[in-house]
Amino acid sequence: MNASPLRSIRTLGEIPFPELPALDLLNLRHDRAAPDPDYAGFGHCRLAEVWLDGPDGGAPRPVRNVRILALHSADLGSARPDDVELEFVLDEIDPGYSVTALLSAFLDARLPAVLTDEQAVVLALCNPHRATLARPRAVAARSFHYALGDVESWLDPGGQIRLHAAAWRDAG
Repeated sequence: MNASPLRSIRTLGEIPFPELPALDLLNLRHDRAAPDPDYAGFGHCRLAEVWLDGPDGGAPRPVRNVRILALHSADLGSARPDDVELEFVLDEIDPGYSVTALLSAFLDARLPAVLTDEQAVVLALCNPHRATLARPRAVAARSFHYALGDVESWLDPGGQIRLHAAAWRDAG
């Protein structure tokens, strides 16, 4: 963390986690040939449908009535077999200021407040060490999808949002 931010984050509940339009959240507002590796936005949105694809299962598959959680793994995060270290870049607090948290702790603290009646939760989160994630308690009976490896977001013709990863898992 930066040594002297204008305001510091002391609890997981103080980390901003906004609900945003899907195109903004997933950096799809403009045409692009490739994902922006410097994009550090985060938050959540609700979608009627998102498509998950990857080389492990062939054709993209739809997930309906879904809460998307867009988060970022820490570039220098330690490899953990069952968790991911997150990084939140908070330039609005102080340029260059960031905080880290474990995904499991962040979801325990913040997920209950963002879920409503969705049938599924999808993490748009790069999982570079291919951690096997546990199902968060707040997910309850919903399906919970997460990627192994990097996640890329795409806006397909017709306005379909697609998330691509090497593989997708449902912790359940």
